Amino acid sequence: MSTINVHYFASLREASGLSHEEMSFEGTYKELYLSLVQKYHFNLPPEMIMVAVDDEFSSMDEVIKPQGKVVFIPPVAGG
Repeated sequence: MSTINVHYFASLREASGLSHEEMSFEGTYKELYLSLVQKYHFNLPPEMIMVAVDDEFSSMDEVIKPQGKVVFIPPVAGG
């Protein structure tokens, strides 16, 4: 399994109660997000979430890179 550092922002941070956590997971970023939906009851579907890996935007369908910094970014309202 790949160990990764997952960071949460905005509504995802509020729902999880965490700014980040280290975890082990194998699969795609979408599969990881769906497992977090189950764990933290996120109410946003993966189609509404962007993912950045090591400070670069990535596809939710890519396989998780070991030791990466993963950031799930929900849509943000502007004003």
